[in-house]
Formats: sequence, structure tokens, C-alpha cells
Amino acid sequence: MNVAVLDESVAVLVNSAFADGIFHMELNRPEAGNAANKAFAEQLLSAVRRANEESGARVLLISAAGRNFMAGGELAGLRDNPAGSLEVVNTVAAVIAGIAEFRGPVVCAVQGFAAGGGLGLALSAEILINEEGARFTVGSPAIGLAPDAGTTWQLARWVGMRKATEMSLLCTTVDAPSALACGLVTELAAKGGLMELAWSRARQLASAARLATEQTKRLLKLSETNTLGEQLQAEVNAFALCSQSPDLREGVDAMLGKRKASFS
Repeated sequence: MNVAVLDESVAVLVNSAFADGIFHMELNRPEAGNAANKAFAEQLLSAVRRANEESGARVLLISAAGRNFMAGGELAGLRDNPAGSLEVVNTVAAVIAGIAEFRGPVVCAVQGFAAGGGLGLALSAEILINEEGARFTVGSPAIGLAPDAGTTWQLARWVGMRKATEMSLLCTTVDAPSALACGLVTELAAKGGLMELAWSRARQLASAARLATEQTKRLLKLSETNTLGEQLQAEVNAFALCSQSPDLREGVDAMLGKRKASFS
């Protein structure tokens, strides 16, 4: 009997599409829980670069095929080929850095497990939606590795240092309701309703005033390092920039006219 072997050097492991201001990336290695290997990580990086190069992209939407969002890295590879695994980790680090460069908001839809690098990828989103039954774990220390994919930097900023320390050192698994309660995620979708909600949020953001949305995201990032005085000045500068946009007139006219705004 002949057995077909998938050649992952040519397989599409990350689907991507752009339409109506939304750049959509879908992790597509469901038979392996979307665990990262060399080919997968390289395709993910290529997709992120295309998103950043697409001038019309207002929103980045990240989702995954299959039962799990992303179950970290391949365990056998981590054990048997540490040099190759380090290459994957470096590529995933470039992915996280690339997502951070995206000017607009990032929406991420998580089902099943988001572990290790999968957690780091999910945390890259400003709007993180999980489905009933989803679970999150740092995981790495439990198998003798330090966390990667920006997890230690991002986790503390979303849930606070105390919760981040618990999740990182004790490798606790956080379920969907607890993730919502501690601020790890933005919203909890009913079973089977994840992508409908994720697309709804992506479309909502894509139809918003682009400059104001991008400047708001920028200001929130600056607040992590700015003093109050620096932040106040940054807000004044952003306000001045947005006030020159035709979106301001449209937004005010729409509110006064009690209609939905139609931004450019």
C-alpha cells in the first residue's frame, strides 16, 4: 500500500487573504495542532510581512484551522534537534516583532489550546477573542525550556506581573472564562461562534476612522514607556494630526445627523 507523505516544504501551512481592509492569516497545520516547525514559521513570517506591505490593510485578523489554535513547537524536534528548534524560535520572534509593527489593530481568534509560542502569538493582538473550551498555558518551563515568542513581555502587560508570574513559573492552564476574568482575552465566544464574532470585530475596526484608530493604538503603546508629561504631549500631537483629517468632519456630521459615519 502506498502512503502519501505531505511535503511541508511546498504545503500551504499559513493561508492569507486581503479584502475590504482586512488582512486575514489562518494557521493551517491542523493535523499537528498548528505546532510550529521550520516551514510553518517561515510561512507565518512571510504572511506577516505581506500584511505590513499591504497599504490598504487596516486590520490584521489571525485565526487557525482545526481544533487547536497553536500548540507551541514540535516536542520531538525540541528534544532531538535543538539547533533547528532555535532557528524556529528566532523566526517566530521575527513574526511577533512584525505583528508589533502593523499600524492598525490586530484581532486574534483562539479555539482549543494556545500554548508556548501559540500563547505569545495570541497575545500579540489588541483584540483577543476565545471560544468556550479554549485554554492558555505558557508551558515551556514544564518541559525544561524558557518561554519564547515575547510571552514574558506581553503577558505581564495584559494580566499584570502577579498573574504572569503564576502562569509562567507554575505553568498553570487558564480556561476560557478565567481568561476573560483576568483580562487575558477581550471577549468569550459561544461554541461555534468564534469566527463570526472575530469577523464582526475586524469589520467594525476596518470601518472606523483609520487615522484615529492607528493613532489610538500608537498612544496606548507609548503609554508603556512615556512619563505623564510625555504622554500628554503625544496626545496633543495626535489630536492635532487627526483634526486635519476629513474623517473628523464626517464623524461629527454623522453624530449630529444621527447616522452611521462613512469614513474614507
